[in-house]
Amino acid sequence: MEGVTSRDTIRMTIPALLAYVRLPRVAIAGLATRSGFSYDEVEDLRLAVGEVCQVLLDGADRDGTLTIDFTVARGTLGVEVAIDAPPGRHDGLAERLAEQILDATVGKVEIDDDGRRISFSMSSTDDDE
Repeated sequence: MEGVTSRDTIRMTIPALLAYVRLPRVAIAGLATRSGFSYDEVEDLRLAVGEVCQVLLDGADRDGTLTIDFTVARGTLGVEVAIDAPPGRHDGLAERLAEQILDATVGKVEIDDDGRRISFSMSSTDDDE
């Protein structure tokens, strides 16, 4: 895997607006592709980061920002998304649905800070080492 020698962290901060959710999806696709993830794994990661952003935005534009930290290591990509706004007013249904989607795509998901921070990681199944 070229370019990733140990562990790199990339931070992206975007307005907490639905229109900008595509940016972390594009970023994770590029990072995952460069890190040797398969096409299906890249698509799973794109879906996962999009779901996390949607849950934190509570399906609507919000005040504040979303901060997305991508931690890239050989064959592994970790993601933490946080919103600096009060927790949304949802009944938990969207959060539970997102957890199910994330469990099916990337595995373990952690929700912290009263639902304002969600993290997950994925390891490439195609890692040769």
